[in-house]
Amino acid sequence: MFIELLGLAGVKIQSNDTTILLAPPGEQSELKTSRLKADIVVLGNPADKINVASSLENGELFIIERPGEYEARGVFFYCLPNPPQGEILSLLTSATIEGVVVTHLGSLGRALTPAELELFDGTDVLILPAGGNGVLSPKEASELVNQLEPRIVIPMHTNRPGLKTKYKETADFLKEMGSKAAAQEKIKITKKDLPQEDVQIINLL
Repeated sequence: MFIELLGLAGVKIQSNDTTILLAPPGEQSELKTSRLKADIVVLGNPADKINVASSLENGELFIIERPGEYEARGVFFYCLPNPPQGEILSLLTSATIEGVVVTHLGSLGRALTPAELELFDGTDVLILPAGGNGVLSPKEASELVNQLEPRIVIPMHTNRPGLKTKYKETADFLKEMGSKAAAQEKIKITKKDLPQEDVQIINLL
């Protein structure tokens, strides 16, 4: 699979002929994007209105907008509400893609509960916010990495051009993790190439 960031909590995953969008920018987002195409979309917030079309001419877009368990095009999703009680601000998602467990923590701005930590145990690829200002700070994100012990970590929801809201730089998270990972546009991940010992930090633009 290939993974790239769309800005804020947005992530695009390409698995063979299936395009998955996690928390793509909605109509109210600070980020303005052209119309995206996908097969599966997990909304960042149940109330989001998105500018996304189906990749298939005669296919219907599969949209996940509430917590629960789902399966589409051979991908299994488990979505939890954030926060656990009350109005849902975002979805915390675990997706099993090509045998790899990808956890996307949306716009999380708090520590995970013991029950959530248990559910996300076994994560291979952790994509988590690290920009502060309403989401996890670089230090909080690094503490969560140490709790979950994934094989690959991809920070998101950090500062980038075009945002009015100021977030911490990705470099601040890399410093917390003691990493000097060079920036790249996308990353290819396969189950057989997952690191077996050290946690690998991926710095995506």
